[in-house]
Amino acid sequence: MAAPTMSRFLSALLALASFALFAHPASADSLACGTYLDAESGTRLTVADGRNARLLREGMAPATYWHRRDGGAAHLYNLDDGYIDDYRVSADGRTLTGEDATFRKTFVLQETGRCANVSAPSPGTCAASMDACMAGMDLAAGTMLKRYCEEGVPYACGRWIETLRDAANPSSPLDAGPPPVCREGTAAFDAAACERAVATALGAALAEAATSLYADDAPLAPTQLDTLPALCERQGSAKTCGIVAEELWNGGRYADARTALRDACERGGDPEACRHTASLASLDDSALRAAPADALPCGRYVAETGLMSELDFGDRGRVEGIGGALRARLQDGRVRIRHDKGGDFVFRRLGDDRLLGLDDWNRYALYRREGDARTCAAPVAFVETAMVEDCPQPGAESAAACCARGSLHGCNIAGHQAALANDWPGAKPYYLKVCAGGVRVGCENLVQVFAHIEDGGIPEALDALCAANPKHVACDVGETTNWDALGLARGLDDVMRELEREENAPQE
Repeated sequence: MAAPTMSRFLSALLALASFALFAHPASADSLACGTYLDAESGTRLTVADGRNARLLREGMAPATYWHRRDGGAAHLYNLDDGYIDDYRVSADGRTLTGEDATFRKTFVLQETGRCANVSAPSPGTCAASMDACMAGMDLAAGTMLKRYCEEGVPYACGRWIETLRDAANPSSPLDAGPPPVCREGTAAFDAAACERAVATALGAALAEAATSLYADDAPLAPTQLDTLPALCERQGSAKTCGIVAEELWNGGRYADARTALRDACERGGDPEACRHTASLASLDDSALRAAPADALPCGRYVAETGLMSELDFGDRGRVEGIGGALRARLQDGRVRIRHDKGGDFVFRRLGDDRLLGLDDWNRYALYRREGDARTCAAPVAFVETAMVEDCPQPGAESAAACCARGSLHGCNIAGHQAALANDWPGAKPYYLKVCAGGVRVGCENLVQVFAHIEDGGIPEALDALCAANPKHVACDVGETTNWDALGLARGLDDVMRELEREENAPQE
């Protein structure tokens, strides 16, 4: 009987060890492993072990989390987006109630699972001091972010790549700090002068935003791009691979970007990445290496993704597709379509019948020509004058004074200062000077004035400039602006404001 007894004893010992290793019960310092459900949203929280969890939402990529329990409280650390959610834990450990009233979720344990084994974090790692690590992530230096990234924190990977991107895109001179007159405690401090300087700086900031908000992002250096595919391969998270794909795409590494998208889809579970992967699956590497374009497309192009479902290229570079007519041009081998926010939609031609979206709005979109090839009249080469930034703000000279001495840059800033103060009639003459000088943004700013005030003289001014010179940039802006639609939108805004005033008026 000794052998069977010993056998039963060993079996019981192994079962106990297995239970201790894989099925930790809920305790004061851990969450029960298994799947929790928020019944209202359908969101599921899966706790895999004593540290790792995933959040599953319909139609979205799974989010990776760490978790820590502290008595009746639990903390969920979102590793993708870098924030902490706090929850209250019920007495039986089966219910987690979010403390954020706006986005509150209540997770109830639906199915208990076995906890996988997880080793204790090494000292000095992000996992060893979760609260301090997450709290300092946004201010951490690049070297620290890179280290956290290598430890498996997707948010750190994104922040690290962001530091590389910031270095590739020169910072604004407005980032230098407050002017001397605004530095309290110094001999140069002057409250009144500081107030004027701040007002001037606001106008300069608005001017800079108008020219840089939609400017092309500078790509990372080739050596930096070279390191990104391996980063995605190691991490495999939808967040990291998605950021890697964007940087590779912006850097012209289209095949590598597509591979990163595929990882975000297949390994990361991101349905949006899967949509783009499916759209690009038909392209071979040779198509992605197509030579730069030497002519604009002609005909109707359609896509399953992207901001615009279709683009119809016609005569003289005119494009119908979103909210009226736009104008395409060829620049550095790419098809660029100027939009009404001051930037460009950018496409790469793949042969005669396909376009690849490169800009933020149409990234990864593949447009295919529908119907037979057509012949379009050649585009007009409108003459544009570059804006010379010769009126630094804040500075010794006001923007209006710069404008008076002939600086179009000063005129543009003065126009922005008036617009910022809601003085659109006052902004008009400044913008008109910029437009008359052949600077596109001045003409586009006049369109914005028209969108805010009823002034039929603005279209007439553009027409007059165009009549004097058929290649003036005012011709392009005037022809591609839907004046009737702008007038209708302005009228509707006026009606809504009037109704709001009536509702808020005191009742007699």
